[in-house]
Amino acid sequence: MRIDFGPGSEWGGISQAHSELMARNDGHLLHYRVYFAALWRANQKGHAEFRMGELATVLVRDDGVIPSRQSVTNAVARAKALDLIGHDSTVRCLTLPHHHFQKGGRGGRRCSVHGDVTPWTRAA
Repeated sequence: MRIDFGPGSEWGGISQAHSELMARNDGHLLHYRVYFAALWRANQKGHAEFRMGELATVLVRDDGVIPSRQSVTNAVARAKALDLIGHDSTVRCLTLPHHHFQKGGRGGRRCSVHGDVTPWTRAA
């Protein structure tokens, strides 16, 4: 897949491995950790799938406490409100907008949560 953000648009890469470390770092606010989790897991389509309850285990605190389902849901909602992740994101699949994230190389193009095609749109 060719990465193209449009004519004259500059872009740089990120380390998905480092994004995992940031997602697991309790020093960051929970909604930013959700964003880093999306960057870490995103496939070529910009979708980051998680098994039921898995995102909470990624967001575990340093003292071993796993955030409640409501805390994780609230963090996803806050990340959406800040446009860090797509407004179609759920605790099962975090999406990234195509104008922000594109990926070449390895990684699938399917999403079992959203199906094959889901444009990133801002909620009204």
